[in-house]
Amino acid sequence: MHSSSLIRHLTQQPLIRDLSVEAAQAVLALRYCIACRRSGRDPMPELERRWGNILAARRFRLVVEAIGHSWPDPFAVAPPCCPQASFDETLLANLVTAAAHGNRVHFDVLTAEMLGSDAREMIFVALENFVRARAPGRA
Repeated sequence: MHSSSLIRHLTQQPLIRDLSVEAAQAVLALRYCIACRRSGRDPMPELERRWGNILAARRFRLVVEAIGHSWPDPFAVAPPCCPQASFDETLLANLVTAAAHGNRVHFDVLTAEMLGSDAREMIFVALENFVRARAPGRA
């Protein structure tokens, strides 16, 4: 691979539309939560409408709180209208996918260098609970 190709590959940000549905919804919901926090509004009514149940909305809010509590740097979120995911949003998309598949090993590989074991556990469990609440017939 040529250096220019490698640099482009490493710096390319995926489009939201190219993410899995569950990952894209989580990224867009996070953007909405951040916008609400900045404007002093409660994101819960929209999150409940988005997923069709209050449990999923509450569990996503716990995901946001866990990330906010554990992330070593400010979490980079793109503007709501941006079609591309930021690097942190891309990581979130991959973490959602890992949790949805119960793949703790992959989750740990993605986060081990930046999060301690307690933080990884808290975020993974929060994501698993959120994904489970979204699944039809599961809670």
